[in-house]
Amino acid sequence: VYNMTITVCVGPSGSGKTTFMEDVHKMHKCTYIRQYHSIRPYITVSKIPNFDPTQLPFWDTYVKEGKADTIQAGGTLAGKFTAGFSGGQRKLLLFELIYQRTQGYENMLICLDEPFSGVTDDFVPFFKQRLKALGEKHNILLVTNDHVDLLKEMADN
Repeated sequence: VYNMTITVCVGPSGSGKTTFMEDVHKMHKCTYIRQYHSIRPYITVSKIPNFDPTQLPFWDTYVKEGKADTIQAGGTLAGKFTAGFSGGQRKLLLFELIYQRTQGYENMLICLDEPFSGVTDDFVPFFKQRLKALGEKHNILLVTNDHVDLLKEMADN
């Protein structure tokens, strides 16, 4: 039985949080979601391999609108904009993708750089629940300047 931890590093903008995460990533084998991590914008979300988009907290909206089979991740790549998810929704997509794909493993190091940036407050409970579940099987290293009180409450370190 492993003793998993959630470690939270808090600091203001420009204090070196991302540089710290880059150094951790260079020195350790880990799963790392960068602050401005991107996914190919033209990918149709429902066709992402080994991913169940129905677990996203906003997916039912796309089902009701009849867009569940066509909505793309969205964003900009090589100067070309593709309509799709908002920046916060893409952040949730990446977080959920990591959550789903790490379920069959234990004792991984998962590094999250500003996971709440761009995400509206109504999705914070979803993040909290997923983060708690990840922390039961994996070591989590998170840097942030958002939702500090919530994360201090959840953190082991």
